[in-house]
Amino acid sequence: MAKINRKAVVEQYSPVNTVWDAYSPFSVGNGEFAFNADMTGLQTFSRFHEPGIPLLTQAQWGWHTTPYKKDQEKFDYHLMARTLYSNGKRDVPYVTKPGFQKTEFDWLRQNPHKFHMGRLAFAFPGDQPVPEQTEIESPYQRLNLWEGTIDSRFTYHGKSVEVCTWVHPAMDMLSVSIRSSLLQEGLKLILDFPAPAPSRTGAEWTSPDSHKSVITRRDEDRTEILRMIDADRYFVTLLPDADGYVEERGAHHFEITTVADTLELRLVFTQKPSPQEIPSMQESLVACKKHWEHFWSHGGFVNIPNGGAQGTELMRRIILSQYQTAINCSGSLPPQETGLVMNSWYGKFHLEMHYWHAAHFASWGRPELLKKSLWYYQSILPKAIELASSQGYKGARWPKMTDASGVDSPSPIGPLLIWQQPHPLYYAELIYRACPTRDVLECYLEIVLKTAEFMADYARWDEDRKCYVLGPGMIPSQENHKPNIVMNPPYELEYWAYGLHTANEWLKRLGEPINEEWERIASHMAPAPVKEGLYLAHENCPDTYTELFNRDHPSMVAAMGMLPGKSIDPAIMENTLKKVLTGGWRMDEIWGWDFPMLAMCAARLGLPQTAVECLLYDSSKNVYLNNGHNKQADRADIPCYLPGNGALLLAVGLMCAGWDGCADDTPGFPKDWNVEWEDILPLP
Repeated sequence: MAKINRKAVVEQYSPVNTVWDAYSPFSVGNGEFAFNADMTGLQTFSRFHEPGIPLLTQAQWGWHTTPYKKDQEKFDYHLMARTLYSNGKRDVPYVTKPGFQKTEFDWLRQNPHKFHMGRLAFAFPGDQPVPEQTEIESPYQRLNLWEGTIDSRFTYHGKSVEVCTWVHPAMDMLSVSIRSSLLQEGLKLILDFPAPAPSRTGAEWTSPDSHKSVITRRDEDRTEILRMIDADRYFVTLLPDADGYVEERGAHHFEITTVADTLELRLVFTQKPSPQEIPSMQESLVACKKHWEHFWSHGGFVNIPNGGAQGTELMRRIILSQYQTAINCSGSLPPQETGLVMNSWYGKFHLEMHYWHAAHFASWGRPELLKKSLWYYQSILPKAIELASSQGYKGARWPKMTDASGVDSPSPIGPLLIWQQPHPLYYAELIYRACPTRDVLECYLEIVLKTAEFMADYARWDEDRKCYVLGPGMIPSQENHKPNIVMNPPYELEYWAYGLHTANEWLKRLGEPINEEWERIASHMAPAPVKEGLYLAHENCPDTYTELFNRDHPSMVAAMGMLPGKSIDPAIMENTLKKVLTGGWRMDEIWGWDFPMLAMCAARLGLPQTAVECLLYDSSKNVYLNNGHNKQADRADIPCYLPGNGALLLAVGLMCAGWDGCADDTPGFPKDWNVEWEDILPLP
């Protein structure tokens, strides 16, 4: 098969904005740092975007902690009261109810939080620096995916303005190039700093006295600003071109002007003073273009030259999802559910979602992008071991909603979830499959073993049934169930068996004896509960498909789709999938990643047309905006949802390359489609 002309395909799907849309700002970034821009190429009309997708500047390291009290910076998580939940054998403590500690409960959930690191905008000549949007005439903006730049142009009172915006691939550095005669008539760049906030915008603009912006260095071509916010510090270095000039015009307010008709500006965001040597504008642009050309030229790729309107729309989602996950989900920390776009859940990340964000990088031939965040699990391993021990378990229990510290956030749901537990083991397996070396085995072995050790201890032997069970005292991935009655959800049962079998495979690869207890548990997990030929949410939920429970994630289908489903009956699973899709589930009340999850199930069942229909299902939670973001209906807290993008890519990869033991070519696509793909690995 001839190689795909990747550049032609990517450029075909580079999106264009010609009308104002509060939900479709374009972004540039590198996985560690991102900048979201409006139609001016900057953040000029931030207020317009606030109801939709707000315009933020964020970095992976950009966390702020609001002091717990004036004389006490932090509150210790260990001092939180616990609620006891029976696991059928003993009581286990979890931080799930605030009780008399509501202030502490809320503080721990909200801190630390990510924040907006600075707004770069135009100030236009005249009495109204931020004009009406109607005064921005003939706007045209293109996100150049192949080069990683935003090219914007418009006219203002008859004068044209051209803007190019990009981010350096290896530095938290934003570059902006502007060309307009208006620069000589009063058009300025404005850099404003807000106070941090845990809100969706990450910014508080009405408290200027709560933080400081101090110029600590002033050279002819360089201005360095120290930002001081409570105990947190960071630096912003401004480097205008030879004709540009930076001037402080008020608290947290800086103007960049020029006497020329062009203005070039670099902004470097750092935790410490920036290095003396910083790449020039041209060097930065060349590096950016090379980075993105390499990204698109290497790793997995899909082209659908013959799939009709469905194929064209699916291709748009595939290409844009690759871009959005690259800039938002490929960093050194697991991403929050809105990536580096905006704050969701205070900027904290949810480790059960890390799978949907980033597992596709390994199967799409870019394992290095998944590896970048796996160090995190090694770094918080002591905390995970401590968490397991505090609950009376062996091994390491991975938190759910957390931050760089690895401390599990209090929540009525999060601490009781378990489906994030096998994830690190699964990531390690994906990395090994992409890079099958002893070095990989040795690097991630401790994560694999400690993960499995907890899983083995968590599973409970039921003497009467002669099998291992999960629950009670847990909440399944479908979160609308009471923890005290949950028993044996199908997906978690299958994941436990898969995880423990895989941990033993790692021991075999290293020439070590397997853990017989793990093998016994994996081989004797309880069967997935069934009623009337359908898999149930869990065995104490006979009303799974009624109005009481048929919403949120239909996670029983993940047992054969996301996972191999070795203990699953395909006929029962096919009935289950069809029940979900034909009125048995409230499809407008599921989430963006559920549609690809359903598609993965359909593909493994040999239902390719159904798989495509799942990916493109007409639902308010399965909308992909012009910029490629997966919109979640009208939810203000998550107007963009990166797990949907990552899940789409994972599903498409499975539909192309298949899975272990699958002999079909492109098993997830109808045979009358022409689907070309390269460098994608089968899933387990």
